[in-house]
Amino acid sequence: MRKIFLITSILLIIFLYGCFEKPSEPVLPTWDVDLTVPIFNRTFTLGEFVEKDTTYLKVGSGNQIYYSTSQELEATQIGDNLKISDISASASTQLGNFEVKDPGTISAKISVGQIFPGLSNVPPGNYIVPSNSPGQTISTNFTAFDNFQSITFDGGVLKITVANGLPVPLQFPDGLKIYAQSNPSTPIVTLFVNETVNANSQKTAEVDLSGITLPANLGLTVTVLSPGSGGSPVYLDVNQMFLTVSAELQNLSIASATAKIPSQTEPVAIDDSFILEPNEPQPDLINEATFKSGQLNIRIVNNIDLGLNGTLKLYNFVNKFDNSPLQISINIGRKNSTSNTVTQSINLANYKLVGNNLNQISYRVEVRTEDTGDEFRTINKNDGLSAQINLTNLVIESISGKVKPREISFDEQKIDLSELKDYREKFSGRLRFDDIRVEINLYKTAQFTFDLNLKIKAFNTRTGRVDSLEIPVAQRRFSGTSHRIVLDKSNSTIVDFINSFAETELPEYLTISGYVFVNPNYETGRVSSSDSVYGSVLVNFPASFGISNAEFKDTSEVEELSSETKKQIDKANYGKLFVEIDNGVGVELKFRAVLFGFVMDSLISIPKSNDFIISSAPVDNNGFSIGATKSVNVIELNRDEIQKFKDMKFIRSFLSLATADNGKIVKFRTTDSIKVKIYGRLNYKVEITNK
Repeated sequence: MRKIFLITSILLIIFLYGCFEKPSEPVLPTWDVDLTVPIFNRTFTLGEFVEKDTTYLKVGSGNQIYYSTSQELEATQIGDNLKISDISASASTQLGNFEVKDPGTISAKISVGQIFPGLSNVPPGNYIVPSNSPGQTISTNFTAFDNFQSITFDGGVLKITVANGLPVPLQFPDGLKIYAQSNPSTPIVTLFVNETVNANSQKTAEVDLSGITLPANLGLTVTVLSPGSGGSPVYLDVNQMFLTVSAELQNLSIASATAKIPSQTEPVAIDDSFILEPNEPQPDLINEATFKSGQLNIRIVNNIDLGLNGTLKLYNFVNKFDNSPLQISINIGRKNSTSNTVTQSINLANYKLVGNNLNQISYRVEVRTEDTGDEFRTINKNDGLSAQINLTNLVIESISGKVKPREISFDEQKIDLSELKDYREKFSGRLRFDDIRVEINLYKTAQFTFDLNLKIKAFNTRTGRVDSLEIPVAQRRFSGTSHRIVLDKSNSTIVDFINSFAETELPEYLTISGYVFVNPNYETGRVSSSDSVYGSVLVNFPASFGISNAEFKDTSEVEELSSETKKQIDKANYGKLFVEIDNGVGVELKFRAVLFGFVMDSLISIPKSNDFIISSAPVDNNGFSIGATKSVNVIELNRDEIQKFKDMKFIRSFLSLATADNGKIVKFRTTDSIKVKIYGRLNYKVEITNK
């Protein structure tokens, strides 16, 4: 029985074994992997939109965007007749240190015979020269200075040179004394005391001349001591060998002189100024004035013993036609002559006064002295000339400075607003503004403060709509050279006015009219018959509404993929493209993009058909966006589209703003942003190879 069961079991096993085939090789596992491919990550701001269109779109305070247009105002001229009271001014000047003609060099010679009496007549030859102890005292005269008789110095140098032309040394135990020939007992200077001048050599000394008076004729006294030739013969020629003393004047500063005077290097000048109407409590303080009439009277007196010629220049007076300075030629005779006084009268009708707010009138009298030739004149540094200037009967055509307050009419001005006709082409939907700003920017050549009493009217001839506004009292004071008047919802009905027009059409033009009260506070400014008030009107519509047809285009490089990522993309058969957009703007947003290759060949359109539409961001009660609305969009990708990722180089994105819903007030700021992030998520299969 057991044998039958065993045989049956073995047969069954053999049978079952014969029903299966043996595998040729083992089967390895596989699994799917996701790969994220970054493409684009960028934050756009509305500031970039404004940069694309600055014709009408501007940026204001708080980075808010607004629509703006402006119009220049035609100049309104103002003027009056003014007078200045008479004024007299005088000044004088001194000649100061002056020059004389070159005095040259003077000299004196002392012969061998004067020093060695025993050798006075020897013929030329070699001799033993004995000592002349205790020395010989010699007095002699210099040659005269040719170009002066006497000079007193404030400074300078008398240079004395002693040249020993003898073959033996010479000593001066008592020094060399120089004196006036008219007073030999009183030396002017003494030099070279106990000094020795060697044979055939020289020495120089300098004397400060400050406070010294030198005549033209000088003499000298000197005791000359010589040890002789020391027992050795020397060549001696008594007719050719001398002790020579020479003198010259250098770097002179002369206080007074009787001399021949050259034309001086430096002119004699009066630089002075005077103040107009110094005693008036509220004078016409002039910055600039042109004259209808007036006299400038000049008187110049010369108290120098030299003829003078030059000019009087009044720096503040210039010709009204060519702006050349008022300059008068002057020729004046020497002191005590019949022509040492010059008078002249100038008609100021062709001149204007260019001054400053200090009303300082500057002038300069500049004259050159004559050359006296060979004639001696006695001149002192304190000699000078004086000038007197009188301004009389001045009638002014225009003046800048301080003038009496006066009322001036302001001509009606028309401001064209027709350029806003395409407003609705820029902005769609029902227009409703929560704020309007109208600025009147005024400028004036007159520098006075104005009190303005102006009215603004707005017109639309097609609808018949007319409205008017008064300038607020707080904004009527016009100081400085420019003034800004602002009309907005805080101080006027400008918002209601514009909203009433905006239902149909905006105003075609504005007018401004009234008068100004000039210089109510007696300030510094300007007024003339040709002066004007001018400026511009700026109308601002803050972007508190939906924007249509506002598109922004940007081209950027995509993130570069690694070679390993590209290998993984090769394996991908399926994927998705994610477009995440955070809309921080208070209006609906549209977005599309295109991926390009290296040569700007189009690869993938994002989305494939219609633009993505992203809802607006939340808006607060003031109309500004708060936070952002997030949108995630997914695009299915096939293998061909996925493979194009490997060639992508650039992405061009397009953003456009749609219109706000339900007439809701929305305000826009340059800092409002839109964040766009694009990336791919691909799926590929990973296999383990048997290697």
